[in-house]
Amino acid sequence: MRLLRLRRRRRPCPRRWRWGVAPKAVDRKVVPVAAAAAAAAADEVSNEVHVLAVDDSSVDRAVIAKILRSSKYRVTTVESATRALELLCLGLVPNVNMIITDYWMPGMTGYELLKRVKESSKLREIPVVIMSSENVPNRISRCLEEGAEDFLLKPVRPSDVSRLCSRIRW
Repeated sequence: MRLLRLRRRRRPCPRRWRWGVAPKAVDRKVVPVAAAAAAAAADEVSNEVHVLAVDDSSVDRAVIAKILRSSKYRVTTVESATRALELLCLGLVPNVNMIITDYWMPGMTGYELLKRVKESSKLREIPVVIMSSENVPNRISRCLEEGAEDFLLKPVRPSDVSRLCSRIRW
């Protein structure tokens, strides 16, 4: 087996340094780019719909995030309902326009998350959508009676996301 040796290419020096002359300190300017970038990002974030996706399955989280991002939504994913409630109550996930959660998760279920969100005066206005791979009519009706905006069956499809557009509150 023959190993190839890669030769390191020398980086070209800037023109001013070519003859050993360093740039003057006067040429360097400090521009407050961070403040301008933060302001632009804040304007852009306020115009985007922010969805919090909660699912214990990393595959399902990735699928729902990909579908939502392809529909130009900003997505934050978390692995448990407990963590989602913690982030929402502490205000670590600002401007959430919708919560999409799995029904069955270890610890706190999506149904319990729905109940806690609807009991909170601060979070009550955020629409919650429940997802499940099981089509159980009793479960569906119980979630809808508790205040869920919709109940989606997995696997979630792009057509389901377009149906949710009308339910998102700004």
